[in-house]
Amino acid sequence: MVFLFLYVDQVVRVIVIQKTLIEHAEKLCQVKAVLEEQRTFWNGAWRKFFRDIQEGSTEAAEVGW
Repeated sequence: MVFLFLYVDQVVRVIVIQKTLIEHAEKLCQVKAVLEEQRTFWNGAWRKFFRDIQEGSTEAAEVGW
């Protein structure tokens, strides 16, 4: 009986740990997606900034770049 209790206890612990790991993995995927969106935005902003400079546009200077 004691062995059964210890086995069930270990199984429950493993399930709880797996559930926690899955939740953390989902959160990491969400954070990664947000960071990817920000990186894409800033890369686009830098490309526009350098393109404006090459074209001689004053728009970059007007917005304080």
